[in-house]
Order: sequence, then structure tokens, then C-alpha cells
Amino acid sequence: MRIGIDFDNTIAGYDGLFATLAEERGLFQQAPVGKRDLRDALRRRPEGELTWRRLQATAYGARMGDAELQDGAARFIRICGQSGITVSIVSHKTRHANFASDGTDLRRAATMWMEAHGFFDAMGLKLSRDDIHFEDTRAAKVAKIAELNCQWFIDDLEEVFAEPGFPGSARAVLFDPHGAAVTAAGVAAGADLLRCRHWDEIGGHIFGAGH
Repeated sequence: MRIGIDFDNTIAGYDGLFATLAEERGLFQQAPVGKRDLRDALRRRPEGELTWRRLQATAYGARMGDAELQDGAARFIRICGQSGITVSIVSHKTRHANFASDGTDLRRAATMWMEAHGFFDAMGLKLSRDDIHFEDTRAAKVAKIAELNCQWFIDDLEEVFAEPGFPGSARAVLFDPHGAAVTAAGVAAGADLLRCRHWDEIGGHIFGAGH
């Protein structure tokens, strides 16, 4: 079995970092906590989309080292390895941000962050560098998911699952820690995906409650 996982906001968490950057730039006296709330608040302002893109460029680049590992993500990846399941990280991430001028290599920043968190260590999460994939577009990301024949794919963006070409053979799991309440079965009413608030919840669905 192969499980595919998105990177930004799924494995690497930026909620605290986005809030810190927004406050450092004087955009808020007290910034909303949570990527979606902060993004939506900025987008309601003049040139808010550009401001948001610039925050993202900084968070994913020069300040990547301040991102947090999402609670439970390392445990999930470790259990995959112990169970003989291959984990592939597939990220829509260009090499350089369109809205930053410092020239930071975003892919290198993400790889260095993974190195710092033991993703490739024999005593850590034991991932193969060959199973880290950065793609320039969302369409290319979805094509890579299909090429890898992922049986499950975990992402924080519903748009990925709606992208033409997303493989019907891959079970879609939406990592949604700040989302609406879900049904007892863990599936959003009327949605063809599994919506989970925490990595341990995802693990429960894939490995069973006793994982």
C-alpha cells in the first residue's frame, strides 16, 4: 500500500507562524489564529490577496524553519513504516515564490525542514528522499498522485480532490483541524471524502481504532 500526503498545512503547520508574521508586519494587533481565518480576513482588505501571497512566500521560504510539525503526523508516518506502508509526500510547490524577492528556494527550505525533523533519519521517520515530490502546478500534483498509485491521499485543500484527473482509486482524506463538525462516521454530510480534525483520527480510519 502507498499513502500520499500533502506537505504545506498538512504535515507542516503554519497557523502560529502566519499570525506572528501578520503581527510583525503591523497587519493586526492580534491576528486571527488559523490559516483560513487569517487568509479570509486579509482578502477582505484592499490588495488583500497580494498581502496574503506575500505572507505565504515568507512562511514557506525564509521563515520555513519556524513552521511546526502537525501534532500526530510523525506518529502516523512512523506507524506506516512499521506496517510496511510506503509514504509519498506530494506537494504543489514551485521552486521560487512569485511574491517574494529574496530568492529563497522553497523546495530546498521544505527539504531542510524535513531534515531537521528527522524525516530521513534511520532512527527517525525513515522516509526515502525519492518519495518526496514537488510539482509546479496542482494538475501536475494530481498526475503524480495517479502515477504513484496512491491508495489514500491526505490534503488540507478540497480543491485537490476536485482537480480533474484526481484518481478515483485513491481515497480522499481532508485534513481539516479548524473545519465544521463531522458526522459520527467521520465523513462530512454529502461529501465524497473523509474529513478529519486530527492525524490520530486519520490513523484510526486507516489502521483501526487500536493503532
